Amino acid sequence: LYIRPTLTAHPTEARRRAVMDKLQEISSTLASLSMGGATSVVTMEISLDGLKNDMIEDLVLLWNTDEIRDYELSVADEVRNVLYFFDRTIIGILPRLQEDLRNAVHKYYPDIVMPDVASLQFGSWVGGDRDGNPKVTSQVTYSTAMLHKRTILNKYLQTMDLLKKRLTISSREINISPKFQASLEEGRAMILVPPEKENRFASEPFSLKVRQMKQRLLATIACLSEHTQIELYQAYKYPAELIADIDLIRNELNGSGLSVVANSHELIDFEVQVRAFGFHLAPLDIRQHSAEHEKEIERIIRYSSIPQAKPYTQLDEQAKIDWLTRELLNPRPMLNRLEGFPESDFTVLEVLDIVRKIRRDVSENAIGPYIISMTHGLSDLLEPLFLAKEAGLVRLRTSEDGQIALESDIDVVPLFETIEDLNRAEELMEAAFTNEAYRLQISARNRFQEIMLGYSDSSKDGGFLAANWALQQTQAALARACHKSNIKMRLFHGRGGTVGRGGGRANRAILSQPPGSFDGAIRFTEQGEVISFRYGLAPIAHRHLEQIVSASILAAARNPDSHFENSEWHDAMITLAELSRVAYRGLVYDDPEFWQFYSQATPIAHISRLPIASRPVFRPGGTITGIDQLRAIPWVFAWVQSRYVLPGWYGIGSAIDQFVKSKDGALEQLQSMYTDWPFFKTILDAAQLELLRTYLPIAKLYSERVVPPELGERIHNQIAAEHARTMHWVLQIVKQDELLSHAPVVRKTVDLRNPSLEPLSRLQVELLKRWDAMPPEEREADKNLREAILLTITGIAAAMQSTG
Repeated sequence: LYIRPTLTAHPTEARRRAVMDKLQEISSTLASLSMGGATSVVTMEISLDGLKNDMIEDLVLLWNTDEIRDYELSVADEVRNVLYFFDRTIIGILPRLQEDLRNAVHKYYPDIVMPDVASLQFGSWVGGDRDGNPKVTSQVTYSTAMLHKRTILNKYLQTMDLLKKRLTISSREINISPKFQASLEEGRAMILVPPEKENRFASEPFSLKVRQMKQRLLATIACLSEHTQIELYQAYKYPAELIADIDLIRNELNGSGLSVVANSHELIDFEVQVRAFGFHLAPLDIRQHSAEHEKEIERIIRYSSIPQAKPYTQLDEQAKIDWLTRELLNPRPMLNRLEGFPESDFTVLEVLDIVRKIRRDVSENAIGPYIISMTHGLSDLLEPLFLAKEAGLVRLRTSEDGQIALESDIDVVPLFETIEDLNRAEELMEAAFTNEAYRLQISARNRFQEIMLGYSDSSKDGGFLAANWALQQTQAALARACHKSNIKMRLFHGRGGTVGRGGGRANRAILSQPPGSFDGAIRFTEQGEVISFRYGLAPIAHRHLEQIVSASILAAARNPDSHFENSEWHDAMITLAELSRVAYRGLVYDDPEFWQFYSQATPIAHISRLPIASRPVFRPGGTITGIDQLRAIPWVFAWVQSRYVLPGWYGIGSAIDQFVKSKDGALEQLQSMYTDWPFFKTILDAAQLELLRTYLPIAKLYSERVVPPELGERIHNQIAAEHARTMHWVLQIVKQDELLSHAPVVRKTVDLRNPSLEPLSRLQVELLKRWDAMPPEEREADKNLREAILLTITGIAAAMQSTG
């Protein structure tokens, strides 16, 4: 197993950290009250009144705390927000999960010994994702990696403080082995501790060993400062050295007959954490838009002394591939970086230089792959490799017999986002695997390739059903391409929080992957408000990760031949996907008045004012005239606010309606697909949730804001008709009388929420009407009205438990 959830700073968490902290306190108090209260160790009496008073205090503080920040988030704020969840739950949860897995294996397969590896690790984009965010500078990335290291090392220090108090075993009670005694002597020579202080613990060898380990770790932290005077030999250089010391203690305890202590949570958990988090906490992925690489190469050519017949940006795709291949196979750099030229001109090279520095100063594991947004062609995959070669991260070597080999410190990962790019992904990767230069890169990276799939933009591009089918087909196609070239593949799923952006039950998504596309290695993003929902409380975080590990085991162990997928099902899905795409694009892209409707029937203009992220809502450049310039997150966010929730279901009803009416037995076929095909069941169950979350009586109020009124009425009626059509056919296929009757708790939650949320939605509509009626100069001056609108946005987002 290799499972890596990756936390992102995508702007979908509308609540302040101060508000979330108080909600967490209230949650904890409610949990204690539900269990009968807190028990006093001294009196054994239950203090319910004290808990109730605590909760009242927290409620009063919550009520009197501003819901909205009065400042924009910086990238540093986002980094600290993510580290909050590492510190609060993630670092502590991982050992519990590993213990669960170890115990389960031992119970049912007692002859199997679990390997000492961390099958579950975490990654992060926060501070490394620069796609469309100019605030993520190279210095921000470096500072983030250093903060990661400080965070995890300080966590280890806390553990050592606990261990030195716990391991007070006397040498008068047990015999210490020569090996352990030698390690203590080596520790005395390695660290500078006053003899009188060390002599205090001479009879407590384990406590003394932990104190020596702490001194070395303090030296490791001190080495993070450029001005440190501490010699490096005192510090831990690698996590393996710290693991060796932990193992030394455990082996000595076992050898002394103290296995109950050797297998204690403190020691085992410590080792699991060091294996999982190392000295870097979480690898920081670097992401950049493909267009930026092309611009950087043009700048390099301009500054180099190597003549070019034609500007790089004017070359066609094949000419770019030929040029990049030649340059990648040429050992000399194109740019003489010793010559004087403005370093600030080379923004991508500057980032790659920082990557090299982070690998040196923090850890070789501190940097994850380099992800290329909007990968359209093979040149998009080769361009960052060329730039990495210029930065020294990729190096050519020629052997004595003239064979060219390549050394590479970086994985390049294509991100396929649009439906067109998903459909061409297999062809592109096959071309990459046969390209002379890229073959060397694959060999240098142990014949391994990670590939990222974008759920957000594909859904925005072609609608929910078409996007999910394209993603399913792409996974199978990429598995074929990698298998054919004998390359190990790992898929990275860029799933958002909402169904319209690939959200939903992560474990079901894992189980519904096509045969042959999954062998136990998987990455997926955890975005926005999903992070606080899933990782804010330790029990929920534990359950969420347990479900992911469970699904990964089941999916990886599944015999591909037993996971039969009828070819007729595939034919049906091809037809349904195309029909739904046509219906979706007919409204969103082909209707010339749609943007006029959307920009008025949702609060999209105000969402951009919400200070919830450092990244802009709109893509850079050009006048905003349609959804092409709008990012996928605010696209969905606005639909959730207006209660249409359109991205999670629109087009499905039209597709099924036409399909069922086109041939006999079509409905029965779809019913069989729902019963026997995990993929189709997952899609329809997700659509059921979004159909239920849609509330058209409120949505109609938003449509009545549209000018001219007949436009609002026309498109609202079109959406309402598609909603009724989709709900009818989905219920027919799943054989239910009402949506989500198989999930009564979820349905009850929605039924309880709607009456409570309606006044807030009506209030938002009224505030938006007042805003529209005001002259532009008065709007900007009316701070109270602007803040009131933003408060309704955060309130509805919290009630709906989703933004984008």
